[in-house]
Amino acid sequence: MTAHLYFDDPEEGLARSTSHPAFVRVAPQDFYYDCGDDFSPFGSDDGSDTLAALEEWWQEQPEGKAPKVMRFLRQQLSDWDLPVPEDMLTRDDAAKAKWLARDEMNQRYLQSVCRARVAAAFGQLKIAGELDADVLQQAQLALSCQQWLNTVARSQHPDWEYADQESERLALMKAALESASAL
Repeated sequence: MTAHLYFDDPEEGLARSTSHPAFVRVAPQDFYYDCGDDFSPFGSDDGSDTLAALEEWWQEQPEGKAPKVMRFLRQQLSDWDLPVPEDMLTRDDAAKAKWLARDEMNQRYLQSVCRARVAAAFGQLKIAGELDADVLQQAQLALSCQQWLNTVARSQHPDWEYADQESERLALMKAALESASAL
């Protein structure tokens, strides 16, 4: 049995009407459907690119064969060729901080990897209404890392006006993924 899949209409763009009902249930807030919101799963360049590539990849999969989204995600990150160690999200905060200090671009690279992992999870949910356990785990690690990066940014830039908004969105996404894992 082939489940109904949901892909965005290029004319309409990201919308509830082109999203799986399970995604709409766990992601009711408007920011999930805002391609210009950097704090949404698909609003950053990394998130938007990941969703677009995931939709294209999914449509290329053979009929009747369940696609492995983790395979897609690994390939996507490999293609991006960012110098982020594969185990970075599982490292403790001190090890992450040490790695970040090596190069001023590392924070950007790490944020890109996190955004791709979060977008892949929400993308799978948006397209198919389900979430593979390994993809969910990667997204949860990424959201935790992004929350840590938010804390780091607050200490470096105490006047950052969007710190609370980003933190709140990360918490909402974490809760949405927890709800989705119960589907």
